[in-house]
Amino acid sequence: MKPKCVLKILAIGMIGGLLGGLIKTLLISLSHQYFHYRMYRLILFNLSKFINKGVIYGLTIAVGLILLITAISFLWQKTLLSFLDVKVNPKRKINPLIQGFSFVLILVYLIYQILRYIRSPIDHMPVLLGHSLFVLLLFILVLRLNKIDLSGVKPKLIGLTETSGMKIIAVLTILVFAFINLAALSQKIFVSRSRPNVLLFLCDTLRADHLGCYGYTRPTSPRIDEFASGALLFENALSSSPWTKPSMGNLFTSLYPHQHLAFYWEDNLQNECLTPAEIFRNFNYSTFAIQTNVLVTQYYNFHQGFQRFDEIIYEKADKVTEKFNSWVRKKRSKPFFAYLHFMDVHLPYEAPMEFNRIFEPEPIDSVLNDIPGAYEVRILNEVGLSPQDKQHFINMYDAEIRYFDHYFGQIIDNLKKLGIFEDTIIVLTADHGEEFWDHNGCEHGHTLYNELIHIPLIIKYSSKLQSKRIKTYVKLQDLTPTLLNMCRIKNTIEFRGRNLFLDTKSGKPQQEEIFFEAIGFGAEKKGVVKDGWKLIENTGKKDEDALELFLEMTRYIMPEYEKGYELYNINQDFQEKYNLINDRPQIFERLKTYLELFKSESFERRKTKDKDREKKLKHLKSLGYVK
Repeated sequence: MKPKCVLKILAIGMIGGLLGGLIKTLLISLSHQYFHYRMYRLILFNLSKFINKGVIYGLTIAVGLILLITAISFLWQKTLLSFLDVKVNPKRKINPLIQGFSFVLILVYLIYQILRYIRSPIDHMPVLLGHSLFVLLLFILVLRLNKIDLSGVKPKLIGLTETSGMKIIAVLTILVFAFINLAALSQKIFVSRSRPNVLLFLCDTLRADHLGCYGYTRPTSPRIDEFASGALLFENALSSSPWTKPSMGNLFTSLYPHQHLAFYWEDNLQNECLTPAEIFRNFNYSTFAIQTNVLVTQYYNFHQGFQRFDEIIYEKADKVTEKFNSWVRKKRSKPFFAYLHFMDVHLPYEAPMEFNRIFEPEPIDSVLNDIPGAYEVRILNEVGLSPQDKQHFINMYDAEIRYFDHYFGQIIDNLKKLGIFEDTIIVLTADHGEEFWDHNGCEHGHTLYNELIHIPLIIKYSSKLQSKRIKTYVKLQDLTPTLLNMCRIKNTIEFRGRNLFLDTKSGKPQQEEIFFEAIGFGAEKKGVVKDGWKLIENTGKKDEDALELFLEMTRYIMPEYEKGYELYNINQDFQEKYNLINDRPQIFERLKTYLELFKSESFERRKTKDKDREKKLKHLKSLGYVK
């Protein structure tokens, strides 16, 4: 192959890759509303990332094509040409064959894209529309092959590729490519250290009242307690949902589940709901995540805004700690936002023996030994568990907290060793708690009682943030606006959460209402907290999306509750033992009004549904929810 021809193919590959990167960046920027929120630096970073990928792919395809043509030409000339008497058919005879073959290829390609859309409609709608238009144009072109006169086109095409036209396009492509990369590089080089780092510890399934700093008497959390003694501790932080996906959506988007739409097991986080990673990235932070929970992975769109999103599903705290410590040693010179999701305190409880012995010096013979997951626990609970079995279950849970606490301390020690502890805002929280027969059930996802929605929330920023215990009722949605405020990042996004520092000075119980929804198992519940009172509505409504995945096991993991309302004075009865629904009718009516207004917002169903049931079932099985 001639050098000019090789250069042309490479140029076409580079041009195609750059255009592909531009188009992908535009689609993402529009779907995530980056232009609306003026997130221009984030658009630049995405543009650099995607055109680099596109150019690499384009050049790789071009090189592959060059090698393929060279190989075919070599084989043809050296072997086949001497044995075959080749005759070229007239145009009118070969066109029907071309048309038929092209039509089949186009049809297969369109069917493939439709099947992709059916399996995952949320992700592929723009792709399907774009490809359908492209396929339509190809189809029209193939049908008109006989009528197209290329005699006039060919000289112009040759002129474009052999004269200055092609050179001009190639040079412009190189200039655009270089300019975008230089602009992105300049943002990385000239980084301001005026803003602090942010490190978010998310301990899955950690109920607040099993930590020493929240009043627990067992030695589950010596390092966390030490950390909390010099930090801002919120005694009454509440999650808006009793299970992971909607709760993490609350934290990431500062919206309620019916707004971010990660409501049921199969739902994805919506593109237009901006995450803290996207916001911090727009302010030139390095963004990093380690994800160990399979239900909030990239597959479900929780990776938005992270430069690096490591998925090490079900790995223990030692692996998370090792990965983060390795990453932060290289990134400590630039402000970072890091999110570490620990699954140790979630079923199955598998803490090393040295931690189990702290709470259970002598092994207990229990039916709960070596249980693989939540499915078995729920069934055993229905059958009946002895007091010894239940205590063994709690012992294993507490051992997991102590195990997590050990590696939490190691990360804190490493930050001090690297000299960045003083410049890092450190947050410890959870997505939800865990029930241990507080209301005759176990595990999580099925109620809105405090054992499931009361979570730890501890924020430390060296000596720059005064240590204090705050009794104000706050919600998980408040965390993102608070962190942005602490980093002096102006918030222009519509959040349902608020800056917590607006109320920390007074420490008085907050007057704003907090809502709850998105049950993982069984009939939907709604709830509201206001002025120290909590109203729960058992709606009795069961959505098919909360039932389809469980089939015959529904009766075991879908507890039935009497339809109606429950009212608790959680200032005096935080364990919610006394239902005052018949004793305080005025308070009930007032809270019911708030709840009805909240419910009126959430009547609209999700826009789209993901039908990839097999993969969802696999995920649920891996967590032990499905057998």
